[in-house]
Amino acid sequence: MTRYPMLDYFFGGYMHQDWRSDYPDEWAALDHFIRSEPEGSGAGFCKEVAELLATAPSEAELRRLLLEDFGAAAMVENRGWKYRDWIQAMSDHVAKATDHPQAS
Repeated sequence: MTRYPMLDYFFGGYMHQDWRSDYPDEWAALDHFIRSEPEGSGAGFCKEVAELLATAPSEAELRRLLLEDFGAAAMVENRGWKYRDWIQAMSDHVAKATDHPQAS
């Protein structure tokens, strides 16, 4: 069992190898996740992102976790993102869409 089940579920299930066939971008994948999964999934996603980032993994370790452990197929550095900033932006997107207290 993973320490981050919601992140594992989202990245492996929504941001998998063929995700670009299903969604135009990661924000559409997140919106589908928010609409499709049980209530509380968004809050779980935000909580796990906060916990993950609090462990302060290096950029290389965060990249490895997302791509190898969680199964995300998103080479965000090719689009000018750092993985830390990208996953935080995703958490912020979920928080705003779900009225989670983390929303800024």
